[in-house]
Amino acid sequence: MKTTSSLNITSWMERRSKRMPIATYNTYHKENTKAWKQDISKFEHWLYDEKEDTRTYAAGQKLLFRYESRSTTESGYEITTRHYRSLSCEGCPLKERCTKAQGEREIKVSMEYLRLKRQAREQLKSEDGYALSVRRMHEPERVFGQIKNNRGFRRFLLRGLPKVSLEVGWLLAHHLLKKAAKDKNLKIALQVRNVIFMKFTFVIY
Repeated sequence: MKTTSSLNITSWMERRSKRMPIATYNTYHKENTKAWKQDISKFEHWLYDEKEDTRTYAAGQKLLFRYESRSTTESGYEITTRHYRSLSCEGCPLKERCTKAQGEREIKVSMEYLRLKRQAREQLKSEDGYALSVRRMHEPERVFGQIKNNRGFRRFLLRGLPKVSLEVGWLLAHHLLKKAAKDKNLKIALQVRNVIFMKFTFVIY
């Protein structure tokens, strides 16, 4: 059974559920692929009967609710998980495509996570959400591409958070100075000066 590695991001999604998301959740892009949509083992594709609390997969078999469990993550977020199991997978022609387990098919579902994921998906697929997510992917990646490919920066030379912070400061300062020189922008040049000053102050003290 695949538990949702989503447990680590459920709290993140909940805090932002009332805002327009611009960062996708962990399986968002996979869910848009042909392979995901044709994968009958994904319980997201199954028919859910809310009244009976059962999930029916491609072969027509039903998974019945067994029990509910609660767990707490290292960050202190409480997860409520519902456990389901099929009555019998014996003789099912789709079992090999549905599960690798020897016995019956079992799944664990966080209803709250599914709700938040559905909400985020709807917002991300909206016109405004799509425009924001594309803009977010474009702007930072351009800077990373400049630093990695054009500047040849592949790994940090220093060790320790203070020294790495200084190294990052120099990289960004170099990037902004080149941009300021190209655009003849005094405001950017002053921002770079402030960044350098703060980085030196942080290391010295």
